[in-house]
Amino acid sequence: MKKSYLAIAVMALVLGVTACSSQTEETTAQSEETTQGTSEETEAEDVEVDYFDGSVNVVEEFVVTVADAEGTERKFDISDAEVTGAEAVGVGDEVEVTYDVAALSDDTTPALEIEVLVSAAEETEEGLADEVINGTISEVGDGTLTLETEDGTYTFNTLIGQQVTEGGLNAGAEAEVTYYGDLEDTEDLPVITRIVTADAMGTEDASIYTLTGEVAEVDANHVVLDTADPANTFFAFEGEGAFADVQVGDTITVIYEGSLTGRTITAVGVR
Repeated sequence: MKKSYLAIAVMALVLGVTACSSQTEETTAQSEETTQGTSEETEAEDVEVDYFDGSVNVVEEFVVTVADAEGTERKFDISDAEVTGAEAVGVGDEVEVTYDVAALSDDTTPALEIEVLVSAAEETEEGLADEVINGTISEVGDGTLTLETEDGTYTFNTLIGQQVTEGGLNAGAEAEVTYYGDLEDTEDLPVITRIVTADAMGTEDASIYTLTGEVAEVDANHVVLDTADPANTFFAFEGEGAFADVQVGDTITVIYEGSLTGRTITAVGVR
């Protein structure tokens, strides 16, 4: 019997030590987790963030160039950034970039988050791609043109529009208008990308599409044009070797294929 009691006593002692050890380890682990959590919260609180809003005019792998309303450009590395608002970031997107103030660089700043406020690709899918309409010019204003058609009378923004005409844009002239935007919107007017009057139909210029602007960024195969319209400013073009002789600050006319609303606009020549 004494041996049994002794065995029970030893077992109780062992269990007691084990329990104390387990409690000590658990308490230590909880303390470490609390310390780590407090440390992480402190580090998070130490990060001072700021925001940069603008339009994306260049995308090069994981680096995007964003220009704000005043024309200030900044490059952001978005390789580790959280992207919200769209599946990917593309040229023409309106974005808000969140970054660590301490990491701000004159070259490339790491982005913490980039939110796509307006996706150029989605707008194109929703019907903002180029459309063509025919009618009679009823009024020409400062940067605007009003066209009477069978379906109604519409006013357009003409600031970036290619004009193909021999007699000029005059009231009463028949014209073919290529545009993007909502015809019914009287505040954010639909944008004319090209207008051809009846007297110039069949001419060489009527067979091509062009956009004129000042070169904001360029390399041999890529150019970004800054146009005269502050609301429809930057357009990026790609063309193999097309821009070898072009420099920043030049005013050029790019001959292109496709639509100005596309993520990538193909250039086929330069004037």
